[in-house]
Amino acid sequence: MLEIIAQTPEDAIAAQAGGATQIDLKANFLQDGVTPSVGMVECVCGEVNIDVIVMIRSRGNGMVLNSNDMKVMCRDIDILRKAGAAGFLLGALTEKREIDVDAVRTFQDVAKDKPIHFHLAWELTTNLEATLEKLIEIGVKSARTSGGQGLGGKVEDAIEYVKKFKEISSGRIDLLLAGGVSKENIADLVFKTGVMNAHAGSSVRIPPNPKGYVIEEKVRDLRNAFDLGVKKYEEV
Repeated sequence: MLEIIAQTPEDAIAAQAGGATQIDLKANFLQDGVTPSVGMVECVCGEVNIDVIVMIRSRGNGMVLNSNDMKVMCRDIDILRKAGAAGFLLGALTEKREIDVDAVRTFQDVAKDKPIHFHLAWELTTNLEATLEKLIEIGVKSARTSGGQGLGGKVEDAIEYVKKFKEISSGRIDLLLAGGVSKENIADLVFKTGVMNAHAGSSVRIPPNPKGYVIEEKVRDLRNAFDLGVKKYEEV
């Protein structure tokens, strides 16, 4: 699976044309993303035929949710499920830096048949191995990982931790390589970790940062390198 961050229909169309297999749709990528509008979700879902995973985040500061955050996020999930979202990407932590299990289960109830996915917030917890087991236990579909470094980390700097997470997960949750994933390193990342899913944002944009636009050719280059890593791993 190759997941590409999109903010607009044009981003999503370019990502699909370049070989992406999943979209991470969000607004305000510059500040790590918040929930996009209903109109944006409807339009993007109508323009592509790959899964559109929608970020659910009511504000850009913190992962500890208050009662108003919960109300807003539950309402967004309910509306955007009907707008075509294939699933929801979010994070929810307690004051003690543990997974907010009650919040996640509430979101799952509202999402009904649409899966919940976790972003890098889980890597902000105090015991990553226990946290990963908890995500699996409560039925989270996937988790993005930079090898335990959280937001701003480079996954290529934490290969051994990713391998440990893969061993723990044992196929019970999808792990996505995240954090500095590019055409230059993705083949090695896949080969060295055995993780067959990746998440990319800035590296497929011009300019190559959250302010840029997704470019089909850049996604294709990334996809080709990704496929090379998968082939190399499977041949060993």
